[in-house]
Amino acid sequence: MSRSTVNDDPLSGLLRLKPATWQWTRAIRSALCIGLPFVFGLIINDIMTGMWIAMGCLMMITGESAGSYGSIYKTMLISAPIGALGYLLGYLGTLPWGAVVAGMMVIGFASALLSSKNRALSIGTLQTLLVASIAVGVPAIAPFWQPAVLYLVGALFYALVLGIEVLIRGWHAQDNPTETQSSQKDAKGTPGPVASNWAPAAAFSLCLGVAYCTHWVNDTAHWFWVPLTVGLVLKPDFGSIRDRALQRTIGTLAGVVIGATALATVPKGLPLVVVMSVLAGILPWAMQRSYVLQAVFLTPLVLILVDVIVPGTRDIDYGVQRLIDTAIGGVIVIIFGYLPLQYLQSRRKNP
Repeated sequence: MSRSTVNDDPLSGLLRLKPATWQWTRAIRSALCIGLPFVFGLIINDIMTGMWIAMGCLMMITGESAGSYGSIYKTMLISAPIGALGYLLGYLGTLPWGAVVAGMMVIGFASALLSSKNRALSIGTLQTLLVASIAVGVPAIAPFWQPAVLYLVGALFYALVLGIEVLIRGWHAQDNPTETQSSQKDAKGTPGPVASNWAPAAAFSLCLGVAYCTHWVNDTAHWFWVPLTVGLVLKPDFGSIRDRALQRTIGTLAGVVIGATALATVPKGLPLVVVMSVLAGILPWAMQRSYVLQAVFLTPLVLILVDVIVPGTRDIDYGVQRLIDTAIGGVIVIIFGYLPLQYLQSRRKNP
């Protein structure tokens, strides 16, 4: 088979893995920052508090990329407060549902535009939309300022654990100009003219609006997994909308299988905490390898965290329901986001 044939294979492109080095420091830090908050929750007999703190830690884990310790702290300082604001969007739930849908579309549109500015804003807006889907979908977690505060506690705990690592390794241990510049280039993507950002932002907003509209026909306890999936699949990042939608959909579907299996077979308490810690330890490596693997290991973590908020039936039906919700989110992304943008792109190339 010729080289060109291999490179032109769509499936090969979707599943292509990038080279990555296993970093024990990130793996151990990620595992501890997910496991320890849950252990704390078990000790004080308040698993919800541990879960909210772990949620903040998880968002910091997924927001970290290659770079110096200084750049990591700078990104967290900007993205964490923005992400915490997502919980406050739960107060939108007091409005008529049409107003909630419209409000989330506006926020999604603004998030997509802001994400093109720099990596910290891209991470922060993604975190906002993910936690907002939970806050809007589960009004019982009110008052919403409490999980917002605990989210920041999680970010602070992650910064503290990172600080211990800095003391052990030294402030300049991760300084690598070439790697940092490459990471920043990937994070910003292709800037292009401002006008070219409007179509992707509109597509993202439309996908988010359609996802929230599904609540009119789906009033089950976990309906919010649909907009949450749209956020995980698309991310308010233009490159994701064009190039990563199918990868994230494939990975999210596989991740739901892993998460549902863990919930159905692993006892609650320390055994489940161990499983989550292992998944969290693998996540940084998976993030470097491909967007498919990132979603494979991130999705079960989110699924298990969400199950603490709104417990499911912990059987095969629960897994099937989440697969259906994920598939619905993926279809929304492809029909209302990916395909229209591909069409517009082809029109620009062949007017």
